[in-house]
Amino acid sequence: MENIEHVAIVGGGPAGAYCAYELAKKGIYATIFDHSHPREKPCGGGLSALAIEKFPIIRKVPVKRGIGRKLRLISPSGYEVRVGTGYSVGISRLHMDNYILDSALRKGAKLVKEKVIAVRQEDAIWTIRTREKTLRAKILVGADGVNSIVRRSLVGPIPRENFYYAYGYFVKGLERELTTMKFLKNQIGYIWIFPRRINTSIGIALQKGDLRHMRGQLDSFLQEFYPKRKFEVLSKWGGLIPTSDKVDFYNGPCAGKNWILVGDAAGHVDPVTGEGILYAMWSGELAAKVILNKNLRQYDYLWKNAYGYDLMAGAKSKSLSYNSFVLDLSIRIAQRSQTLSQLFFDIITTGEDYTNFEHRLIRDAPRIAVEVISSFIGLHIVSKRKELKREATRNRKNQSR
Repeated sequence: MENIEHVAIVGGGPAGAYCAYELAKKGIYATIFDHSHPREKPCGGGLSALAIEKFPIIRKVPVKRGIGRKLRLISPSGYEVRVGTGYSVGISRLHMDNYILDSALRKGAKLVKEKVIAVRQEDAIWTIRTREKTLRAKILVGADGVNSIVRRSLVGPIPRENFYYAYGYFVKGLERELTTMKFLKNQIGYIWIFPRRINTSIGIALQKGDLRHMRGQLDSFLQEFYPKRKFEVLSKWGGLIPTSDKVDFYNGPCAGKNWILVGDAAGHVDPVTGEGILYAMWSGELAAKVILNKNLRQYDYLWKNAYGYDLMAGAKSKSLSYNSFVLDLSIRIAQRSQTLSQLFFDIITTGEDYTNFEHRLIRDAPRIAVEVISSFIGLHIVSKRKELKREATRNRKNQSR
């Protein structure tokens, strides 16, 4: 009699591996197909405080993390502010992905280290085919990234207009630098530096851009801001990040009677910052939950209520978030307002939702205004004191003559 697996997961990154891990804890041992994981992925490896708090397994990854207490923001015109009271974490995806995948395998999940080349459904059973073998399963989970073959087979590929194009380096020699984000003039996207102890991720992500243009911008930034720092380029990479400024993008189905899409394959990435690790693991957790409950169609309801409406709010605010005038003004205000400075840190590093950010911004607007005015008054007083001090010095010199 032909063996039919209960669950097949295509993709062994954080979304697929964590789904398998959660299932295995409850006695369902999924088969994971992945020919490339674990690997050092084209990714900054930045983790929000929410991701670390929500998924304690991350704390157990046996590798040193880059922990930043401050975040350096640079506006399109070059205004700078260091923000934050808290922490942000940078981690190697090679080590993190390896640990989560190994955790799933230790619990009983299985791994087929082969590339899936086709999936097909017949009589409510999925056929998953590699070049070497064919496996059949009752439930199919697509966790195979932005170019997901599972997604293409079920609902079609992610449209190209919903991508960030990314390019970058892993380097040695900048591990003691601050976590940095440099926003770009009249472009949706940013340059980043994420120190990670064992190396540093440097990259650029743009909604529109060609490789040559992106490489030029990234190299120009490094020459301008780190002219005297020597660092070794360990490797170069390029990739795609699924994001969107269209709310309708998040209204498409990510589940059916016997299939689910998770992580990048579902397009579950912060549309403003491009953070995907949090939503990869969150979607994997929710996928495991509905599989255990034997109600896969509930998945779309669960992910939208858990974080989907926040992704939609981010999509709505994406254009304004990258408006050069707004960024220049906001960072100049943050230079004089601890309250706004902390708001920026929280939205970028803690996983705070966009709706709550807007509420906090409205609530704290009077305090921000007072801090800015007080800062200018303080500068005026300091300037006046210096002027009086210089005048007194001149008078003493005149009298001594």
